[in-house]
Amino acid sequence: MYSSGSQKSRNKFLYFVLGFISGVSRVLVLKLGPTGKEVDVKDDSLNRWYVSHYKFDPERNELRHVFLKSFSNQKSQLKYFKIANKELQARKLVEEVSPKEHIRGGHYAPNYHAHMRENS
Repeated sequence: MYSSGSQKSRNKFLYFVLGFISGVSRVLVLKLGPTGKEVDVKDDSLNRWYVSHYKFDPERNELRHVFLKSFSNQKSQLKYFKIANKELQARKLVEEVSPKEHIRGGHYAPNYHAHMRENS
């Protein structure tokens, strides 16, 4: 029988191994998985992975998230995210940009907006 100390270390090792396997499988999917296509962020029947840019909007005279693109899978989202982030970093070197300006990504599950309307 294990003592409580060795049981804890065994559990830590098990969590480490499971996390490592999960990370490796995620990398394999992102590297070898199929490339998705661009989809409409407002199409509530689809899984959507989106990329948005938090920037100054001169029409509203405020900082806000502006949707750039949305994709059918996370692999395409991450590829576009890297491109958009590199462009923003290059702009920060050339011109004065708000330090709050950034690129972010997220996920909308099918019927996300319908559920939000029902719960409000």
